[in-house]
Amino acid sequence: NWKDMYRAIRGLLQTALDLRSYRRIRAKIFLRSDQMDEDRVADFPDASKVLSLKVELEWPRRELYGLLWHILGNGEHGEFFRKSFGGRWEPGADDVFQQPRNLVDETEQRKQFHKISGPWMGRDRRRGFPYTWIPNHLGDGAALVSPRSFLAALRRAAMETAEKYPEHEFALHYESVKSGVREASKIRVREMREDYPWVGSVLKPLEGMNVPSEFKEISSLWQSENVLDTLADDIKNAEVKLPPSHMARGPAGVRKDLESLGVFQNLHDGRVNIPDVYRLGYGIGRRGGVRPVR
Repeated sequence: NWKDMYRAIRGLLQTALDLRSYRRIRAKIFLRSDQMDEDRVADFPDASKVLSLKVELEWPRRELYGLLWHILGNGEHGEFFRKSFGGRWEPGADDVFQQPRNLVDETEQRKQFHKISGPWMGRDRRRGFPYTWIPNHLGDGAALVSPRSFLAALRRAAMETAEKYPEHEFALHYESVKSGVREASKIRVREMREDYPWVGSVLKPLEGMNVPSEFKEISSLWQSENVLDTLADDIKNAEVKLPPSHMARGPAGVRKDLESLGVFQNLHDGRVNIPDVYRLGYGIGRRGGVRPVR
């Protein structure tokens, strides 16, 4: 439960503070964003000395593609890839090649990636451009992309292109890229089920509906399906670990928790959107968007 979780994290941060008295020992602590409630875990003396060293682990678009170049440049066909992409690949420790500096620039990254994917996400530019389309459709409500989701989507896209579109001009067919995003969504949903099993309980009743949607529509679906009452019973019977921390506030509290996890995205007009990386895996539609997993 959250009370025990916050107590454990508070103790962990205090331990990190105590270790600062040693010259050669430092603690490195990895926490999910929802675990870092400073009012609950940082209410001890000198907590600011630990929090001042906090670093947000985020993967901007250029770093995601940098990871891709690193894997391709050092993979089974790394020599072919390095020669094809050109530039100065510097060999480092253990014969691991460092990507050329020009591949850090997003304009160059886009140019090189489109040699693999083609220039468009369809037959013309109106469908979007693969370099930006892929991260945009893998981001959560805060536009953050997991490198695992990014690589899983591209792996699936490459495999399906080879199977279904062997004569295609490029290594990645745009329809296979969409399949890759669906595959990444299924993986993300499985990860969410492991960490927050309650999320599936509140999203399952939304299967088949379209987003963006008014929250009152979502709330009435929860009410008609007795979702929150059932969830409360499961929590009472200890069948759900780490339930929504604001569940006592009813649907509005659950909405707040889903927004903090990046599952719900609050639009400027008050409607609720669900990013593709979750929407597809939970079978929720969007007009004109990638079709969900069925």
